[in-house]
This record gives sequence, structure tokens and C-alpha cells, in this order.
Amino acid sequence: MATECIIPAYSVLTDDQIRKINSACVPVKHRKGELLFGQDRPVSHLLYVKSGLIKIHRESTNNKTVIVKIVGPDRYLGLLSIFYDLKYQISATVIEESELVYINIQALKDLISENGQYGLKILEQSSKEGVYLLNKLSVFHQKQVPGRMAELLLSFSTEVYNNNEFTLPLSRQELADYVYSTKESVSRTLTEFKNDRMIDIEDRKVILKSIDLLKILSKLG
Repeated sequence: MATECIIPAYSVLTDDQIRKINSACVPVKHRKGELLFGQDRPVSHLLYVKSGLIKIHRESTNNKTVIVKIVGPDRYLGLLSIFYDLKYQISATVIEESELVYINIQALKDLISENGQYGLKILEQSSKEGVYLLNKLSVFHQKQVPGRMAELLLSFSTEVYNNNEFTLPLSRQELADYVYSTKESVSRTLTEFKNDRMIDIEDRKVILKSIDLLKILSKLG
């Protein structure tokens, strides 16, 4: 029987390598609101999300919080940092009860050195994270608030909950931090979406009613 790996093995690890990396991993459950790591602090582990939702955020030069993205299951946290200068470039906070796997960095690097195919898979994940950040900076920033909100709602539907009905995991202020706007503008935009029958919303409970219109609005910005 094949040994089960705690983190993704990508079908390229041997049983012995799986046993080694499993021994270097520790699953930990976290409650909502817990800070997993902070910007500019030394990197201690690479984290893998088994379940739950994590808010990735960063403090700008004017001390304003910018939410970079929301990370769900089967994603790594801190992947870019462990190959940079061993300081976290971002902060991560739990927004729904989550289970994470803490991975010893040296053990991971040893595994990558030993198994080039696994290294390529990790590089692929790191590249996806970098491309996401580039797209958000270059495309997301150019959109108006309604376009950004439409894109965010669609991403919650397709990438986080896989459902057109969901409960927003962020407060109005956090939504504003995500779309580079104000809480008042976000609330006004959501009300307009409701009046235009694109969504139904009650507090944080949302139903996406017109996916096509939201997609058009997201694309046009």
C-alpha cells in the first residue's frame, strides 16, 4: 500500500520521500482571527492549507492595509518568501476556522534537491502565485470599484465556495481593503448590484443572480 502524503506529492515522490516529508510536517488547527505570520518577520515554516480560509494582506507605506488575496484549501502560504530572503513579504490571518500543515523549510529544500520533478511542481506553484500578483497589480488596479467588486464576488463563487450562494468571509472594511476603496463605496456598490438584480444580499449572505452581467462588468471594469 502506498504511503499517504500529508502535503501534495504530485505523484512524483517515492514512499521513502513521503515518509521523510511527513515526519517534517505538523498539522495545526487555527481559530478565526489568528495571525499565522506577519510581514517582515523571519520565515519559520512553509504552510499548506488543508481546510478553511486565510486572508493574505500587506501594510503599505502609509500604514494602510491592503488585502492581496483570499486563500482556500490546497494552497501554500509563504511560498515566495522561502526562496527570497527568509522574511515574510506578507501577513496571513485566519478568517474561517482552518487546518494548516507546517512544513520544515530545510526538509522541503532537501526534498527539492533530491527530486527535481518535485522541485518543478513547487516552482509551478510559486510561479502561479507570482503571476496572480502581477495580474492584480496590472489589471485589477485599472478597474473601477464596480468592476473590482464584480470580479471579487465571482472569485468567491468559483474559486472559494464553488457555489453562487455564499456568506462573505470579509467585513465591508475588509472588502474595501481588497478592492482599494472605502467602506462607504463598497456598501454603495453592493446596493447598486442588488437594485440592478445582479445579486441578492442580506448582511453578508450573497446570492449571485446574474453571472453573465457580473462577468461583463468584471471584464469591462
